[in-house]
Amino acid sequence: MRGLDFVALDVETANADRGSVCAFGLSVVRGGRVVDTHSWLCRPPETLDHFDPHNIAIHGITPDHVAGQPPFRHRLEDALSVVGELPVVAHNAAFDTGALRRACDAEGALWPTLRYGCTLVWARRELRHLPNHRLPTVAAELDVAQRRHHEAGEDAEVCAGILVELASRKGSTTLDEFAVATGTRLGYVGTDTWSGCRVTSGGRARGGSRGELVTPEPDPEADPDHPLYGAVVVVTGSLGVSRQEIWNLVAACGGTPNRDVTKRTTHLVVGDGFTGLSPESVTSGKMTKALRRRAAGQSLDILGEKDFRALVARGRTPTPG
Repeated sequence: MRGLDFVALDVETANADRGSVCAFGLSVVRGGRVVDTHSWLCRPPETLDHFDPHNIAIHGITPDHVAGQPPFRHRLEDALSVVGELPVVAHNAAFDTGALRRACDAEGALWPTLRYGCTLVWARRELRHLPNHRLPTVAAELDVAQRRHHEAGEDAEVCAGILVELASRKGSTTLDEFAVATGTRLGYVGTDTWSGCRVTSGGRARGGSRGELVTPEPDPEADPDHPLYGAVVVVTGSLGVSRQEIWNLVAACGGTPNRDVTKRTTHLVVGDGFTGLSPESVTSGKMTKALRRRAAGQSLDILGEKDFRALVARGRTPTPG
């Protein structure tokens, strides 16, 4: 596929802070073919360098593994030398690019300059029938081989294969052409600004400026007996509706939506087809934080989208018709 040139990126983190980058994976695609793949460990930024058991259970990387490795800032330089002028693609790029920005902040470094796309956004557009759009699910649907999930180089190569297959189905020969064909636009990271890879027609994808979300006030006339009345609710992952709609539902029940898990959080709503806890299901920093707080004794319910909607419906009078 001549002209389809990009670098697929994946990062793994040591703990719930997305800036705790401990591994880089990069897969270079030229003309629609993977020509090189890198898998590198690194030491996270010093202020973020502790390893959580949940993260270790996911990717198997321990403090001993990174003890003799270069620090994050040096690995980022290595990664940028591979990327060069090519666009970057990741699966849930909002996380991976956010991890780079956060780690740079922890190091007191400038953000890198990148144009990037997101195979999660594109899979949700092109493969709407899937029960979820996690990397293994999308890879299986597109017959992209995957041997070890959460190994950074492997995940980067799988991400590359997903985009190559999706672009082939669209008949797109460049990344920009594919973005136009899917009604999306590429994201951008600059030294002091960023914007997300998002949908430009037919709805909005996740990502972009956090300022786009409007935090609604709890409805003062909500039923005080509703299970979400007075609750503090956080959302993570991709759901069937927008994050704003979920926040509005919470507020209508008398609850308060919040951006991150804190000591006040009472509920975490998890998307991506979440049905129950397992090491494989812990795929975000918010989930890791929630599990750590639960282990410390905090009362915090973790719900999938279906259970959340059932909770919202409790105590409500059905609308006629």
